Amino acid sequence: MDPPTGLRIGVLAGSPAGGLTVHPACAAAADTTVSALAPAGHHLLDTPLPLPPPGDLIAAFTTIWNPGGAGIAHTDPDRAEPHNRALRDAAQTTHSWAHAQAMTTTQQLSRRTAEGFNASLDLLLTPTMARLPPPIGAWKPGTETNPTMAPANSYPMAVSTSLFNPTGQPAISIPTHHHHATGPPAGVQIIAAPRREDLLPQISHTLELAHPWTDRRPA
Repeated sequence: MDPPTGLRIGVLAGSPAGGLTVHPACAAAADTTVSALAPAGHHLLDTPLPLPPPGDLIAAFTTIWNPGGAGIAHTDPDRAEPHNRALRDAAQTTHSWAHAQAMTTTQQLSRRTAEGFNASLDLLLTPTMARLPPPIGAWKPGTETNPTMAPANSYPMAVSTSLFNPTGQPAISIPTHHHHATGPPAGVQIIAAPRREDLLPQISHTLELAHPWTDRRPA
């Protein structure tokens, strides 16, 4: 099958959240990917998408996420990690009306993003993470006194991917750039328009031919 050409590909190399800086190696992964896609006949665009404000999305999503442990019996809740206990406690104080509002808010924000995608893009390219892969346990600092530091510490690893969890759009992460100074690869996330997951393996194949990673260690 011939690879697709002439796709409208948006590029968001920076962070969608204010105050959060993308590591230069992660931004370089996006640049490397753009340099491979432009000669393949695609249209690289800086068209702004109606992305949801991260703060609004996080507030709604966490309200939905917190009750995830409901129905799971805890013989000794005190043995759960402090962060999981904090989520459980927050869920138990959330009114069902607030939960329903969060569901509606998430659906509205997702619909706006998906509609903007359909109107102007076939694919969107972002760095997979805003930072390089961190050491094991990087989520822990500060959690001894404030359990909510766990998601805060993890947020730079999910600032771009989390925007498309609620929309349900197909996406893939591929390691197009190797950061030689520190070793770990830096990836890019490619998000497709709704119901266009067929484009992702085709574009990924194009990028793997341009920047092979199968012989890299780590890949």
